[in-house]
Amino acid sequence: MADQGSTSDVPLFGAVKSALIWAGIGGVTIAEYAVCAPSSLIALPFDRRRAIGHWWATRWGRWCVKVNPAWTCSVEGEVPKGHFVIIANHESMGDIMVAFHLDHHFKWIAKEVIFKVPFMGWFMHQAGYIPLRRGDKASVQQCMDRARKVLAEGVSVLFFPEGTRSPDGSVRDFKPGAFKLALESGVDILPLAITGTKGVLPKHSWRFSSEKSAMRGLVGEPISVKGLTEADLPDLMARARDAIIVLKNRLDGVEAAPPLRRAAMSM
Repeated sequence: MADQGSTSDVPLFGAVKSALIWAGIGGVTIAEYAVCAPSSLIALPFDRRRAIGHWWATRWGRWCVKVNPAWTCSVEGEVPKGHFVIIANHESMGDIMVAFHLDHHFKWIAKEVIFKVPFMGWFMHQAGYIPLRRGDKASVQQCMDRARKVLAEGVSVLFFPEGTRSPDGSVRDFKPGAFKLALESGVDILPLAITGTKGVLPKHSWRFSSEKSAMRGLVGEPISVKGLTEADLPDLMARARDAIIVLKNRLDGVEAAPPLRRAAMSM
């Protein structure tokens, strides 16, 4: 009977723990926004690239990791000087926490609905991040126009080119949007492999995993687009995906041959 009681208490404990973590993240978000909003507005005439808003966002991401004692986060490698089209594999909401551990100014593309979340969405607007409404061609065009402008200002743009999170942690086929943008803008691609985020928050659930999550990132070498044309798009996508897989294998301690290149997927 005692064993049955302790087993039945586990889901309740997990729910309470998750609620407390969400409360902590909410508290961090509201408290930081109270400082970020006025400082970003005051600096806006001198900070047209919204670097200060992004800096505050990276602080938010790092503080949120500290809210959950089961989380750790680290990034290996350094982003070279300059600006890039950064591509990363996508496992969960924890991926952006890893990206926020990069000491690098970037804007990332996120679902439009996130921008409507109180405080968090306002935060993202002030940081100059780019909303996207999936399946809406007009929204896709506006998103790419914004991204093109950001790159022209010398700021990197982060894409998750799989388009959606991987259900099993494997790197899915890439969509071409980020690579077309890199070719059009003449901006090199920077691969960022991410691992350890899959179990942070299961999809369609508000409960955090009780297991420890060591979220890790590894920055690769830039992939040059110099001299490439749209005819090189499939090969460029395959090279970038191969780079992410090799980097992720290195993070996971997997010794594997370079993956076979796969055909490019259309958007």
